[in-house]
Amino acid sequence: MTASSIQKTSEVRVAAVSHIGASIKRTLLEDRCRAETITTAGGLEMTLGVVADGIGGENAGERAAELTVNAIVEHCTHSVGRDIPSMLEEAMTVANQQVFADARRSRRKMNMGSTAAVAATVNDHLYIANVGDSRIYLIRGKRVLRLTMDHTWENEILRSGKLTADEVARHPRKDEIVRSIGYDAILNVDLGLWLQGGKEDEAAARAAQGFPLKPGDQVVICSDGLTKTRHDLPSAHYVEEHELANLTVGRSPKQAADLLIKRALDRKVDDNVSVIILAVPGGLRIPRAFLPAFGVAASALLLVVAGVWLLPRLINPADSPSAGQTIPPLPSGVSFVSELEGRAEVVSPGGGRRPLHAEDLIASGEGVYVVVYGSDSYARLGLADGNIVYIGPDTQVELMVIADGIDTQQTVLVIERGVILVACDAGGMSTLLVRSPSGAAARSKVAVMGLIFSPDDQRLDVDCFSGLCEVVDDISGELGDVLDGGQHLWVSMAGEISPPDPTRNQLYAFGEYGGGLVLTPTVVLATSTSASMPATPTRTPLGPLFVPPSATRTSPPPRDTSTPKPTPTRTVTRTPVPTKTPIPTKTSVPTATRTPKKSPTDTPEP
Repeated sequence: MTASSIQKTSEVRVAAVSHIGASIKRTLLEDRCRAETITTAGGLEMTLGVVADGIGGENAGERAAELTVNAIVEHCTHSVGRDIPSMLEEAMTVANQQVFADARRSRRKMNMGSTAAVAATVNDHLYIANVGDSRIYLIRGKRVLRLTMDHTWENEILRSGKLTADEVARHPRKDEIVRSIGYDAILNVDLGLWLQGGKEDEAAARAAQGFPLKPGDQVVICSDGLTKTRHDLPSAHYVEEHELANLTVGRSPKQAADLLIKRALDRKVDDNVSVIILAVPGGLRIPRAFLPAFGVAASALLLVVAGVWLLPRLINPADSPSAGQTIPPLPSGVSFVSELEGRAEVVSPGGGRRPLHAEDLIASGEGVYVVVYGSDSYARLGLADGNIVYIGPDTQVELMVIADGIDTQQTVLVIERGVILVACDAGGMSTLLVRSPSGAAARSKVAVMGLIFSPDDQRLDVDCFSGLCEVVDDISGELGDVLDGGQHLWVSMAGEISPPDPTRNQLYAFGEYGGGLVLTPTVVLATSTSASMPATPTRTPLGPLFVPPSATRTSPPPRDTSTPKPTPTRTVTRTPVPTKTPIPTKTSVPTATRTPKKSPTDTPEP
């Protein structure tokens, strides 16, 4: 059973899809979702998305979810207010009253209720409201940010500090919902837009309402069936959060929603699944009908460049790069592989792969990756804007944008894992920004920066070897810190920034310390009549950018040692757990995890 709808407007494109799930034992579709652009009675043009996940036996969950979605949309449509968070709160309150009243008309429906996740965009600003464990995500490029907090027993107890994470993980009540529409006469609506994942207090989360959206941003609203723990693999989820960007970026809202649900179904999801996509126009889009790697135009451009590159070599081999160290100027958006050691590949937006070779040309674009394999491998790229990028061992980097200094003022790389070294010097005409999946980023116009990203702990390390390096929050755009040459810091997944300490030069020894971009410590030995001299940093002269692979290589300088990087200390703001009355259950199926229990404040600690 599948229900879907799609609507395209001049402002925001939307799609909404629901599916019963893959379990043959599940016979009811208790999810409801609705997305459309409305004009309120007060004159606001609003794109609204609502996902409701029904709770209750027989068809009570269906009824609760249907009432919830319709009540919220109708209230917003007839509202004359201009305060959007208050409008959403009132809409949820009205839905709660209707479901609560309807449940009391029949003993069969006494336990019915529903989750509700609501997202509204007005004038390119985002507002949300939430109760239960349905979720709202923001996808910006390759970064995924969860904006809601699950109102489960587990999450509330952890935030209260009453039990440890290990104790909660073993507790039988951990998956119970502690807030739902229709169970209590009074509803506590969560109006927080949780940009810091719950580290901030509720007041700060509420203050983030009206979050400014950028061209290409996508808002994903989903029921818990999409991201819940898999019944056959408890260490994984039906769709992992980090997969959301890969499955949505570059696709229409309907294609993205269908693909997300297909991924959950392929993994035999045992629950209903609902997805809404709200897509802001603009941003980088790659037509899927074009060539799989770069598109028709980019491929034609590469053929022209290749002709300019190869023709002189065919006419006069003595003038080839093996004799001289220059190539024709690169067109905008293209990079040149000036040096390669070991094995590497280029991954196209469609998922195709091809081996990377020295002197290859790579057109940048969203979904274009360079992947270097092996502990002794690396690649050096010359970008069309004049910047140099060393991609270190076991590293994956997305070449999202290469600036031209005219229409595009910023080169954007995304380090998915591993280590890179960048020399930013485009004559001050453009900025080089390196993003990470965690949302931390670093940028500069004139600097030598090293960056290391660990996907395991979502930590970004920035080593600033020369110039000024800015560390920023790429989601909010806020400046975190500025490093001078010789300084290093790290940024945790929660946004914590370490105090600056010295750079870790020994971690960038690949490519002979980036062709001399990174200082190498040497020791001047003492003579018989003089005292020992301290270690003096020296720089190996940086050779020409476009060095052919046949060039003679010298042995790398000795690696120095340094103290290990500090381990971040997380701080968590604790808030009291609200007292709740017993809450309803979902339709009973063998694989269901939510059961009616008492509120978390009534349960003795284990």
